[in-house]
Amino acid sequence: MGKTVTLRKSGNSKVLTAPTNLDASLGTKYEVEELPDGVIVYRPIERQNIFSTKDWQDYDYQKDFWNDAELGPEDLVGKEHLE
Repeated sequence: MGKTVTLRKSGNSKVLTAPTNLDASLGTKYEVEELPDGVIVYRPIERQNIFSTKDWQDYDYQKDFWNDAELGPEDLVGKEHLE
């Protein structure tokens, strides 16, 4: 059986204290849902590395660099060009 915790107020938030023996890493983010019967469910948010997706692996930065005026090289206008 789990440990009993009390809902308390901390500033403008309501807090449920997590027991120290909980097998979760500090900093883990959770999605919180309250079910119609009053049960509160915490689900860890799966973080996806956006750079491991196929879209990012196939992204051609050099092409965008030369074709997009906002990304491409600019004319120097001041002391940016130092020799």
